[in-house]
Amino acid sequence: MVEYQKFVEIKDDSRFPPLTVVNQRILDNGSVNTSTTTYPKFAVLTYNAGGSFTKCETKTSGNPSFIPQQIYIHNTTNAVKNVELTLISGMSCIIAMGKEHSPNHALTLNLAVSGVTDYDSCSITYFA
Repeated sequence: MVEYQKFVEIKDDSRFPPLTVVNQRILDNGSVNTSTTTYPKFAVLTYNAGGSFTKCETKTSGNPSFIPQQIYIHNTTNAVKNVELTLISGMSCIIAMGKEHSPNHALTLNLAVSGVTDYDSCSITYFA
């Protein structure tokens, strides 16, 4: 951790490779001095300062014990999965989740969800 734990280094993730910079200096005698510097990638740790979330619950089966306003769906499998949600309006929707190493394997949705009828190996975190 660096900078008072505001940043965390992203390691072993091919989507965010380290940045390599080649520096070249031309010396007075005309020769070139070359050096290479590699900078690791960092992510910023953030939080929702103005959020009204008072409760969160992670499930891998069943329904939430309250009606959430925001949900986080995470697919850690190496297969495309479908998650079926029931909204408080009574409508239902199916969310297609990508594989673990695809960009859409984790989603945050602002929906008033009353139930989940099919997780299909995904984990869901509900926020009140």
